[in-house]
Amino acid sequence: MRAASNPLSLPRSRLHGRSIPALAVAVMVAFLSFWQVRVTGHLSWSAFAALLLFVCVCLAYGQAFLAATASLVRNKAGLPFQFLSGFFIFNTLLFLVSLLSPFGMLLNLALLALGALGLTIFCARRQPVPDEAHEALPGLLCVLVAGLAATLWCSDAQAPLPIHGQTAIYQTWQDSFFHVRQISAFAQAHGIGSIQNIRMSEAPTQIYHYASYLSTAALSVLTGIPAIDAYASFQLPFGIFLVGLAAFSLVSAIWGVWPALAAALAVLLLPDAYQQGFANRYLSYNFLAQVNLGMLYGIACAAIPWVFVLEGSRRGNLVSILVAYLFLAICLFYKAHVFVANAFLILIYPCLFFSGARLRWRLFAGIALTAIFIAVVGFSQSIASVPVLRLDGSGIGHYIVILLRDFDEGYLKAFFTQVFTLEKHSKPVEAMYVVFMLSISTFGLWLVATLLVVVAGRAKASAAIYCFPLLVIANYLVMSIGLALDTRGVGTPDELMNRPLAWAYFAVVAWTAGGAYYLAIGDRLPRSRVARAALLALFCLALLGPLVFSKNLQTYPARKGFATYAEFNAVPLCLVQASRFIRDNSHPQDTVQDSENDPRFVVTALAERQLFAGESIFGKPGKNLQERLDGLASFRAMQDAAEVKFYAASHKIDWYILQPGTAVSWPASFLQEAVFACDGYRVFRFKN
Repeated sequence: MRAASNPLSLPRSRLHGRSIPALAVAVMVAFLSFWQVRVTGHLSWSAFAALLLFVCVCLAYGQAFLAATASLVRNKAGLPFQFLSGFFIFNTLLFLVSLLSPFGMLLNLALLALGALGLTIFCARRQPVPDEAHEALPGLLCVLVAGLAATLWCSDAQAPLPIHGQTAIYQTWQDSFFHVRQISAFAQAHGIGSIQNIRMSEAPTQIYHYASYLSTAALSVLTGIPAIDAYASFQLPFGIFLVGLAAFSLVSAIWGVWPALAAALAVLLLPDAYQQGFANRYLSYNFLAQVNLGMLYGIACAAIPWVFVLEGSRRGNLVSILVAYLFLAICLFYKAHVFVANAFLILIYPCLFFSGARLRWRLFAGIALTAIFIAVVGFSQSIASVPVLRLDGSGIGHYIVILLRDFDEGYLKAFFTQVFTLEKHSKPVEAMYVVFMLSISTFGLWLVATLLVVVAGRAKASAAIYCFPLLVIANYLVMSIGLALDTRGVGTPDELMNRPLAWAYFAVVAWTAGGAYYLAIGDRLPRSRVARAALLALFCLALLGPLVFSKNLQTYPARKGFATYAEFNAVPLCLVQASRFIRDNSHPQDTVQDSENDPRFVVTALAERQLFAGESIFGKPGKNLQERLDGLASFRAMQDAAEVKFYAASHKIDWYILQPGTAVSWPASFLQEAVFACDGYRVFRFKN
């Protein structure tokens, strides 16, 4: 009787098999609702229904995907893997439909919701037998930990907007306004032709790993909240949430569900290398993943193909490997850097560890796939929109200069500055120093922990398992040290050398934490109450990570002008109000122009309208854009009101914000025609 009173000792039970996943769904919806209330201050019943519908639709697509691949991979992670895979299938379909369909977001969503309903009905008879309570419980706990971690890490972004005098301070990285504008652009889209370049109206945009904006855009439409609130209440925290589910799903396939819970906790809560004291924010996982928001979605997406590669290699199943390659291609829609960081390694991994394959077939497949990879890379270099992909080691000198600049003041900066700038060493010794600097500044103490788990786990795990983190680290170091700088201006020159660290950190930490738990305890909870109490205490201690380090997370102390949000992300309050006025009184297809050319995308983001022409802190304008900017300079110098109105009409400028610091030659009588005024800021409405 005593054993029966413990839910963890019950035999297979439909009650627990169904109630625990249902509770996990309720927890998901509760966190999504709380984030919206935290940011907006309210939650309508219609918004709650939209959030519930979103979760159910993702689960429906996930259920269909898992049913279709049941013979390839056993879903050890339960509901977290179902939701994770379902989200990426639904969101990717929504991305493709939004590009192809002229009907708009609401009809596109209705189409995909009907598809989810049909899949649910079709898969109803194939419903798997519910898991036992001890198998389903870790999934529920993972959802709780992921939601709690996302809530804590987003404390800055979700806090009420600080107002200091006549200045609003947005507590996010400067890229956030770019993200916000992309959210509203997809929310208003009617096919790819309606999505314009953020800096220039009537110019096509380059669709570049933008899929992460789609669900956020959809929820912005369904809940009616502004895009800036959708960014803070959904896109950022939900990305962190997905990473937790991804760590759980990946490590479940390697070590089991209870080690997977430890992996999710480690990735989500424990300090990264910078927070451990290794002093380089440019190599900080938590900083980089949040300020490069698509990184979170790319990491979560990349975990899915690795589940299929590991299982397919273990079983000797080629179909599973092909599914993995297909899903990895989806990562291109979310974060190209994560795709590149995984492409070659995931391609050749089965050649090394495919069960039952003879050596000559491994060699043949490895050579053939490497040749295909090189050919594809070579072809990609003929496309101007693809960054430079050349492994010649020519970029490392520039990258070292950047890293030395970005170290916080202290021993490590002094040591590496002396090593690389004041001392002379042979090439092999310099290479060792570079490897050492990148390794400790990216992984911190996790590097030592990984090596210990690899050594301890060799007797209990196959080579495919204990080599995984070593190959990930090696792949990361080869990219960071070996790649050339990108001279095409697709991004910053060192992006492909730097950004893969986020995936490498995620994979290494998840594997290490899961492996340590498995080697110490196994795939179960500890049997003694003392050990369980100790684990609970460690969890409470781990919560100190986001509680301590979430404050000012998206600032950059080592770079001048980025030490506080007030230095780089302050916006005049009247400019905020002018932009909101345009959003509330305009048509989604209207065009807006800022007299200072909106270099930070503040106006286009807050107004949620297309910018006629803008400068950018992220790059110089091209020829066509520069000509348009020059024309705007002439526009400001016009002295006749009719001429001003004619220019605006002929160039389809619907709204114009005149900032007090902008000199114009317009007649005083025309300046009085502003439809909105605030402390020198004026908004003009041109009726085109």
